[in-house]
Amino acid sequence: MQENKFMLSQVMAFLMAVPPESNLKKLLSFCLATKVRENKSGTEILKLTGDLMENPSNLAYWTQEVMGLDLDYTTEEWKALGEMGIKDTHDFMNTLFQELGDLNL
Repeated sequence: MQENKFMLSQVMAFLMAVPPESNLKKLLSFCLATKVRENKSGTEILKLTGDLMENPSNLAYWTQEVMGLDLDYTTEEWKALGEMGIKDTHDFMNTLFQELGDLNL
């Protein structure tokens, strides 16, 4: 339990440091809108997110895969995906990684 509390405090600090209009915030909002966690283990979700970090050019395919895992494409998921405003996945992810590097934690 104590380890989970520490992890939660780290995640909370990270979220508070994310700039509100950043690509990073948009991706995190999309992740929060998905319902993947209802039918996947934490290990499976970590593998999914790790796959995106290893292959950021697969962002478009990754978002569709994540949304479809529960076979229920919700309005919230579509809205969060649209708000990401992805026109070029390479540019989106490069900007996101720059934002990640610029975080002051």
